[in-house]
Formats: sequence, structure tokens, C-alpha cells
Amino acid sequence: MEYRKPTKKVIVEAVLSVLKSRGSIDTQTKMHKLVIAHLKGIDKTYKLSAERMRIIAVKSKKVKLGIRTRSVGAGPESDENTFKRQGLGYDPVVKRWRRIRPGEDQSGHKHHRGEFASPGQPCPVCTSPLKKVHNATLYGGKVAIGFNCKLCGYLTGHRWREPARYSFSLKGVN
Repeated sequence: MEYRKPTKKVIVEAVLSVLKSRGSIDTQTKMHKLVIAHLKGIDKTYKLSAERMRIIAVKSKKVKLGIRTRSVGAGPESDENTFKRQGLGYDPVVKRWRRIRPGEDQSGHKHHRGEFASPGQPCPVCTSPLKKVHNATLYGGKVAIGFNCKLCGYLTGHRWREPARYSFSLKGVN
């Protein structure tokens, strides 16, 4: 069966049209079904995954995404080559991808064996790199307390939090 992938522009227009008519939508599944129905009205051969729809909508910066998370044990495993390009290696002791040898991340922070390797790791919501969240100590130092995505607002501590539910609304509208 033949199918076509809609362009990013067509997807953003469909998402905005659905949100303008409905206001806000409380799950990704509902949003996906409504966007697919809108796209099928344009061209019956269009196919679109829920993940691609979410990523394109967030990156358009016109959609506000609410993210509810749940705790999970270990960090998300993604492509091994992505981790290797970031200078990471698999540490069998802790069963996670970490910096094996000293190096610098994007902020210039020196890493040593055993520290978290998550800065720069792709966000599980929108795939942009995660940044460290720091807190000030009583003695004037800094300590990393988690990781944040600047684009979509995903936030996690040292223990990974998995996105469980998304809500969609237009930016600037409650």
C-alpha cells in the first residue's frame, strides 16, 4: 500500500488547526487521532507516527507541551553509536553509559570516571540535548541536581524519569 509522509509545515498546520478548534488536548493518543483525521482530509495517503507529530509540534515553538513523568530504574538506552560519538562507554559495574575517561561536556565541566554522563544526551521528549541543573551549596560551590531540556521543559533528577503522559495546548493560551 502506498503512503506519503506529510512535511513538517503540513504537520504544524494540522496540529495548530486541531488545537484552535479543541483548545487543549490531554493525551498524545487523542491528539494523534485528531491530527491524522485532519491530515486524511487533505490527502488520504498521509501517514504519521505519534512520536514524529509530538517532536515536530514542540520544535515549532507554537505548541505548549505538558509532560507528566514516572520513575524508572536506569537511563533510557538509545543508539550505541550516539553514545560513542559523545565520548561515552558502557560501564558494566553500574550498568549505564557513562564517561569512561576524563573529558569535557558542552558546558566545559570536567568529568571523571563514575560521574553521570547525561549532559548532552538526547531528551526523551523532543530529542534536543539535555543540560545540567545546578544548585548552590552552603560553601559557595555548585552541585548538579538533575537535567533539563531547554526546548520542551522535560526535567529529571539523577534517577531517570520516563515521560508517561503529554498534554497539548497553544502557546500563550492557558
